[in-house]
Amino acid sequence: MLAFVALGLMILPGQARSAPSKCFGKKVNTVIKGNNKKVELDFKDVAWIAGNKVTVVGKPYSRICADDGRQIVFAGKGTSFTDTGSGDDRIVLHPKSNNNKAYGGLGDDEIIGSNGHDFIYGSPVNAAAGPGDSDRMVGGGGNDQMYDYGGTANRMYGQNGSDKFYSLGRAVSELHGGNGSDFLYSNGGRTADGVLEKLFGEQGNDRLFANQPGSFGPAYLDGGEGDDQVHGTSQGDTIINNSGIKKFWGYGGDDLFVTSGRGQGTFEGGDGRDTISFAAHTPSERPGSISGVKVDLEEGTSLGFSGYDLNGIENVIGSAFDDEIVGAQGVANEIEGGLGDDVIEGQDTDTVDGGLGENECSGGQLINCNQDSPGNSRVSQTQVDITDGGLLIVMGSESADGISIGYSGSTGNFMVDVSGDSLPSGLCDDVGQEISCPVDPNNLNGMLVYGDDGNDTIDLESSLPRTMTTTVNGGAGANLINGGPSKDFISTAPGSAGSTINGGVGLDVLYAVDQVSINGGADTDVFRVVDPCLGATLRGGNGTDGVVFAGAERGVKASLAGGYAEWRDGGCGGSRTAIGKDIEKLEGSEMNDWLIVGRRSSAQQGRSVLFGRGGIDTFDARNGSADTITTGAGGRKNKVIADKIDKITWGYGLAGY
Repeated sequence: MLAFVALGLMILPGQARSAPSKCFGKKVNTVIKGNNKKVELDFKDVAWIAGNKVTVVGKPYSRICADDGRQIVFAGKGTSFTDTGSGDDRIVLHPKSNNNKAYGGLGDDEIIGSNGHDFIYGSPVNAAAGPGDSDRMVGGGGNDQMYDYGGTANRMYGQNGSDKFYSLGRAVSELHGGNGSDFLYSNGGRTADGVLEKLFGEQGNDRLFANQPGSFGPAYLDGGEGDDQVHGTSQGDTIINNSGIKKFWGYGGDDLFVTSGRGQGTFEGGDGRDTISFAAHTPSERPGSISGVKVDLEEGTSLGFSGYDLNGIENVIGSAFDDEIVGAQGVANEIEGGLGDDVIEGQDTDTVDGGLGENECSGGQLINCNQDSPGNSRVSQTQVDITDGGLLIVMGSESADGISIGYSGSTGNFMVDVSGDSLPSGLCDDVGQEISCPVDPNNLNGMLVYGDDGNDTIDLESSLPRTMTTTVNGGAGANLINGGPSKDFISTAPGSAGSTINGGVGLDVLYAVDQVSINGGADTDVFRVVDPCLGATLRGGNGTDGVVFAGAERGVKASLAGGYAEWRDGGCGGSRTAIGKDIEKLEGSEMNDWLIVGRRSSAQQGRSVLFGRGGIDTFDARNGSADTITTGAGGRKNKVIADKIDKITWGYGLAGY
């Protein structure tokens, strides 16, 4: 609601009105009339903007309210209060301010937050559905709260801090948590063009709640990196999982869970016919493991990189590798093996499609199974495949490949360029020198690129949508992998020493599984290291980047200033992991770790952060700078060496899962 409605003035969009006597409860002492002008306020001024296209520069503790029209407001220091009313407005809160309140009102507004805690409102509670009120809100630093209740194409970006987002009412928005443990609240939504409300937790242990009252449609939910809880809507949602310890609730509707098989997860499908897709899986390379996934719907379990618990899941889409899938008694399962040579044990009521490969199947209705299996001739070719599910699969050959992938928004096609022989399948087809794969732009549910053996070059082009999640595994060999603007999860396989991974733009998760060189690039990136003695080299680039040792079998010792990681007990017999001076965060394992900040580098951005996870850890952050330490398990049993200005959380705090 506008600040003036509480005064009983009942203002409607487009109405000219005289200046109210108060603005945010304070008497108005400055009235700004006229159009196309710039005005600077005095200390603690309470201003009313009566003109149009007025730029106002506030001073400390200013309060600014406005009539209809386009206004630009630069709020002052201290605590500011701003309400620009109807119109396409821009509000910029002063970086050195705190506890600000900013109301954009109706119209296409942009509100830029401060480095403190802000309350930002893109539209009033009674805003209508549909276009015409598309807002962009950026929280900045601090723990912010952002609200939007109407319009489509709204964007909320939390950036740093533990933020809370609310896209409710008739709003259809994109919510981006950024760094920190964030809380995203939504009641779902779909525009007339089929665009879903999208929730991205991004870095940190986030909570996504799309189950708020007044359901306005389904949602697309992606917790990102971290240990998250994800709650869907009462309708058919698309839910993405790639890493971390996750808990998912689909609730009503026919939900689609798309997963890489990494991390630990519990999937509660709820009502409706729910599907789990392992199309983004790549081989774990564990001794004795199969290349694909094992799924047993009768037992409610799956095993890829790690294990999942599955409840209320009726349908399975296998990986592009060799899977073993078992249906559940008394349930009409739909099972798709996907690419690879699969073994599928269905029941009499099941529908089984083995997909490409040499498949062994049993059950009710069988397609592409047993003697009718189509086979797979991919050994010397790069296979490119897409189905109606919207997930592109590119499988390299066993020799050196050159693979480049882009996206055409005008035609709704992925365009794949390969250096050698290609094998299009599914909906993909050759178009000149490229392979074209059609996809619904509202159904961009991910991408898998697997280089296999050989020295491969894989490029994700700048045309890829930034909201899409990709899984790229170069395989063995000395590979060069260049990420795109998308949310990339990039790795190689053992035997990939000499490879280079460039994350590119966007929030990426980059895995060091051999003596590889990894460059995070722009924005926040996460480096995953489970063996610090493989000799990997990590460079952060712009943004606040971190190294995560979750999954390490022993305790780790790591130092930001020292630029290394090794085993806590015994060090490394060979090369240690080299940590770049432009990396700001360390996250330990479930074992007893020793994490060190040391002297700050000029290349670091933001505070240094240490997070212990499990075990009884030692934290050394004494360096004269303000750092953040979260001990994780063990609370005060952990040893913390810190400065008085450091922020210490004994336990998990908001990072709890």
